[in-house]
Amino acid sequence: MSPAAIPRRLTARQAHPLENSLAIATVVAGFVAFVLGAVHDTHFIAVCVGIAAFFFGLYSQMVSATTPERWLNVLGIGMAFVGVGLGLSHGGFAI
Repeated sequence: MSPAAIPRRLTARQAHPLENSLAIATVVAGFVAFVLGAVHDTHFIAVCVGIAAFFFGLYSQMVSATTPERWLNVLGIGMAFVGVGLGLSHGGFAI
């Protein structure tokens, strides 16, 4: 049976270890950017980590296979965006 003939609802039950790992990494990196952005002295690291997490999350969103992975990706991207905003408001790329 070719992969095109398999109904989509059956493929959603398969394990997606790579996509799950990408989604978890996006949430963790977004959380790190958010926490570092809230601390005034770590604004440079927050901006760098936040930008990396944002683009990493966009890639993870593009290759995600299930709805829970997409939820985690959006959550991580959002936290990264807020972390970048906080980091920029505290000084941005100035060292």
